[in-house]
Amino acid sequence: MYPLPFAQMEARSGQPDCDNHFLHTNVFLRHASGSAGEAEHDIETILTQAAVAKRRVWVSSILFAQLRPSMFVPGRFDTLDHLARYIRSLATLVTPDPNTMLRVARLRDAKWQRPAEVREAGEKPRTLSFGDAIEIASALWVKEAAGVTDLKFLMFDDWSSTDAKGGGRLSLLRLQDYAQDARANSDVMAAVRLTRIQPQLRANSIPQSEPAG
Repeated sequence: MYPLPFAQMEARSGQPDCDNHFLHTNVFLRHASGSAGEAEHDIETILTQAAVAKRRVWVSSILFAQLRPSMFVPGRFDTLDHLARYIRSLATLVTPDPNTMLRVARLRDAKWQRPAEVREAGEKPRTLSFGDAIEIASALWVKEAAGVTDLKFLMFDDWSSTDAKGGGRLSLLRLQDYAQDARANSDVMAAVRLTRIQPQLRANSIPQSEPAG
């Protein structure tokens, strides 16, 4: 992985709690558009600490691929360039190296399925999207290679109950529910063990657990 700017990577095993946040792209985008809702205060606190107290906040460089000029609406940031400069000045951007991209491929190849006893009739295995796989693999690199063992991966989850049927989108916050055969796949197990929570840091987080079996 190549974090930007290209700084020396020190071990982070003993870092304070405010140094261990990896923000999913959708967290940053909702913050930029002012649509983070009740989570806005917590996101603002994390980013303010990153700017003022020099706490490290991690973000995948895939975020910049989401900054489409045609979709930009002035609000918290006057221009798209203003937003891009803000991100670069505040976050440690993580760009996947070839080994991490191979992990992305393995995560996308995995079949995520709920146990038979809770599976809906006709419910099919689902796969991670390319973007979500990059986000998870990047967060796992920060946890494993950069030594941030207590990393917290913050995200908004747009998953709905209807996604549990058929071949709907895979919920990142509920990966453990779809990891029936996880113990036979080290990449799936690593993703399941990654702490994934919503930006409401003091409440409304979905407890994480390892799959049974």
